[in-house]
Amino acid sequence: MRGNRKAKKQNDRRIIGLLGLLLVLIVLTVIFWAIRYAPSNEKLDLNTFYKVKGEQAVLFINDKQVEQKEYAPALVRDGEYYIRVKTLKERIDRGYVYDATENILRYATEDAVINVNLGDDFYTEGRNSENLKHKILVSDGDAVYVSLEFIKKYSDIKTTAAKKPYRLVVYKAGFKRETAKLSKDTAIRRFGGPKSKVLKEASKDEAVDVVESYGSWTKILTKDGVIGCVKTSTLEDNKKVKVKAVFPKRTYHHIKLNEKVNLLWHQVTNRTANAGIANVLAMAKGINVISPTWFTLSDNKGGITDIASLDYVRTCHDRGLQVWGLVSNLSHADVDTATVLNVTSSRDNLVNNLIGKAIAYNLDGINVDLESIPTKAEDGYTQFIRELSIKCEKNDLVLSVDNYSPTASSAHYNRDIQADYADYCIVMAYDEHYAGSQEAGSNASISFVTNAVKNTLKEVPADQVILGMPFYSRLWKTSKAGLKTETVSMINNQKVLEDHKAEATWNETVGQNYAEFTEKDVLWQFWLEDTKSLALKLGVMRDQNLAGGAFWKEGQESQSVWDVIETYMK
Repeated sequence: MRGNRKAKKQNDRRIIGLLGLLLVLIVLTVIFWAIRYAPSNEKLDLNTFYKVKGEQAVLFINDKQVEQKEYAPALVRDGEYYIRVKTLKERIDRGYVYDATENILRYATEDAVINVNLGDDFYTEGRNSENLKHKILVSDGDAVYVSLEFIKKYSDIKTTAAKKPYRLVVYKAGFKRETAKLSKDTAIRRFGGPKSKVLKEASKDEAVDVVESYGSWTKILTKDGVIGCVKTSTLEDNKKVKVKAVFPKRTYHHIKLNEKVNLLWHQVTNRTANAGIANVLAMAKGINVISPTWFTLSDNKGGITDIASLDYVRTCHDRGLQVWGLVSNLSHADVDTATVLNVTSSRDNLVNNLIGKAIAYNLDGINVDLESIPTKAEDGYTQFIRELSIKCEKNDLVLSVDNYSPTASSAHYNRDIQADYADYCIVMAYDEHYAGSQEAGSNASISFVTNAVKNTLKEVPADQVILGMPFYSRLWKTSKAGLKTETVSMINNQKVLEDHKAEATWNETVGQNYAEFTEKDVLWQFWLEDTKSLALKLGVMRDQNLAGGAFWKEGQESQSVWDVIETYMK
């Protein structure tokens, strides 16, 4: 009996020990899981999180942080916030143009040009000047920054700012954001999850922007520029809102003809040739605008050559025609168009020279035909159109701008901005195939013309679009020596066919008469522009209710073509 009692006591002690060990394990497990899943209170300093130093400021634009690797952050100097020009242009407002050669910032409204010099505390708008009592433009290394106070005078934005570190939150008018408020006091964490470090302790009812949802966690942005994650369950009253505009929408004024534009380009190569204008007008039945090629860029300072004639203008006016003097950059190979457009003083000279000539010769308008603009001159070219437009309107001059058929390679011509400032945008719907093309083809097939118009209308209203059409054909020659082409005036089409004993037949696909023949192992291909092909193009103009048509160039057309044009201009 004693042995049994002893064994029982030992067994009880073992059971109690096991139970104690089990209890310890349970407690340790609870502690382990509690530690593992309990929210962390560890803080992450915002200076460390944002990695900004000294004068730098964290910048958010439309709920997205502007990363340092992509752009320099904003700056704070003497209590004033500044945004880098590059960031400003690409993320807020395309209207700012900085000239790094002369250290000048330009901005154009619908009717005035604003000018600021690097280091100045004042700016000019037209003839007026205003002092902001702090530098408007400052530099930091190679980067130039613009005062936020100045930006807010012209760009429709709303902002909030905070310190330690400096933070700036910017919203563009019209931006659609999702807002919410916090249903209770909560920690904003660097990442989703309770163990992530805390960036800020936010209070109940604090308004935030919802940036991105991760299910049970959501990334938010506070008004004072803290971006992090909170539990989705802590957000309430979610709604979509649009940032309200501060300024009224700008109104751009345009000078228009009260009828369809019927424009003929007149290539004038010397002053003496102006004397033949009466004969030109006698042949060109029904036109209401003529555009002589009178002005060309002559140097890198904005100078232009001039072969204009006041008698020419008087003759046209006597017959009820407007004269739009054409300016091009095609005659002087030593002129660097990018320099003329990008350097402020050169661009100013060009604008003033054109306006001066227009006034001196009593012109009705200016036709800009600057071609092969390099992408590095995008800002300068666009600003040239803005500044020329403002002065044209003040002098009652029509401004028209010639453009290629829209492609990715000509996107930097910014036809949408042209549409704001210029009165008319002319799409040169020809040279589909040209000298240098890799294959023979039409000069202006009907599908090419249709697409040129369709894509232009994505950027320019129909009542500002003038369809440019050719009076010349393309003759191609393929031989062992390679591929060559020449232009053939419409009036010489029949002579080419007769010389080669060839016959042209209508090609429905390209919308042109086409001839093909072989002579001595040489393949000739001839896409003809004639009254029939031109009628199809004019049909596009009419069907799309465009502002009119323009024709390159005088002297290449057959006389019968004017009757066809007149029919479609009614």
